[in-house]
Amino acid sequence: MPDSILEKAYYRSPIFLQNLAFSSYGLYLRRKRFWNGFSKNLERLRETEWWSASKIAQFQEQKFVEVVRHAYETVPFYRNLYDLHGVNIDQIKSLADAYKLPTITKVDIKNNLAGLVSAQYSGCRLMRQLTSGTTGTPLTVSLTKQALNLQWAIWWRHKSRFGLCPGDRHLVFGARVPVGVNQRKPPYWRRDYINNRDYLSTYHISRRNARTIADYLNSEEFSFYTGYPSAIYDLAYLLDEKGFEITSRPNWIVSGSDSLVPRYERLISRVFGAPVTEQYGMTEFAGNISKCEKGNFHVDFECGLVEVEGGNAAEGGALILTGWGNPAMPFIRYRIGDAAVPLSGSCDCGRQSFCFSQIEGRLEDYVVTPDGRRVTGMNQVFEYVTNAIEMQVYQEQLDLIEVRVVPGPNFGARDKDEFTREFRRRAGSEMAIKFRMVSSIDRSQSGKIKAVISDVSTEGSLQSS
Repeated sequence: MPDSILEKAYYRSPIFLQNLAFSSYGLYLRRKRFWNGFSKNLERLRETEWWSASKIAQFQEQKFVEVVRHAYETVPFYRNLYDLHGVNIDQIKSLADAYKLPTITKVDIKNNLAGLVSAQYSGCRLMRQLTSGTTGTPLTVSLTKQALNLQWAIWWRHKSRFGLCPGDRHLVFGARVPVGVNQRKPPYWRRDYINNRDYLSTYHISRRNARTIADYLNSEEFSFYTGYPSAIYDLAYLLDEKGFEITSRPNWIVSGSDSLVPRYERLISRVFGAPVTEQYGMTEFAGNISKCEKGNFHVDFECGLVEVEGGNAAEGGALILTGWGNPAMPFIRYRIGDAAVPLSGSCDCGRQSFCFSQIEGRLEDYVVTPDGRRVTGMNQVFEYVTNAIEMQVYQEQLDLIEVRVVPGPNFGARDKDEFTREFRRRAGSEMAIKFRMVSSIDRSQSGKIKAVISDVSTEGSLQSS
């Protein structure tokens, strides 16, 4: 737990003990993600990705009808929603009937979490996962063990397209805090022996630490890097600026969680000497879209349906997702706040699943600290503010952030303290924090809230630390 006696003891422990503690947590993650039939799921997914278009359509139609009926019969939120909108559930017989169902948003989900879990799983032990997207509306999602297992199998099918295998040694660029923010000496990474990975503290990527991190990367052999492309880009930018060469190169870089914009991809690939791929997923398990060897995004139809609202091959449109991979908490016609452009024509890889050429959204700004570091992953901070409806961080100057909050009825001093504690764990104590209560937060054209708006998060603002 954050700021607990156990956490304080962890940060004060010798590095080898921290690595053992981190590995113990890795064992917990491994049991959640890779047991209960993971290998069988992955094997089957490698077969189904080559199904014909007609077989895929038939499969999706069956699953769509089944999950809608399941939701109406066992999930209070959907029964109330569909009754309110006059939906006759018996008339939902095919994918063509999807338009008869109302769409839902993250705010709808957050305001009705208790009514979103299927009564069929009442009393069952479910997994709890926090959404890791970049919006100001984090959610706690309940999943069955089988659903989490399938989700990780889908994510690993994507990696396997590029010759990567579970158990390969890899480096994670994530938003957790494995290294205390006040630590001023290396190592700025911790080792998980159970999952054969190192976890680099993205909060320690700075000009001062660039040489140390470069030497570390060159002393290790990683099969792949994975994590936030914004954080990987940050490091690539600093290494390139300093002229530090990476000679021990990964085979691939696998990005996710926020957008891999073209300029990120070009610099990352050049600096680390490895090709870059990405997949579009979410904790909600409402759908998943993964790149193939030809660089196009394929819908992972085994877990859900992806609609494009009002889109066409030239312009694309907002994504509406329906997931059937997690019957404990299904998301049906869910507006996730991102947009995509369908591929014109078929993909040369030979897969017949629906394909996109581009996915837009999930681009996260940084909070830039006075010592030049860039802090991303604000969702990991927002999760502790349980009584806020929506949140956004605005930074106009280096030493101050404004936290805009749409408060719930019970929002108060404790929520502010929780935010402050978690933010300072990542950014340090040099910045002032100002809270401002608002009635709403502006959205993009796709209906999404940016978690961070920073007027100083540009390359030119990076400072020596």
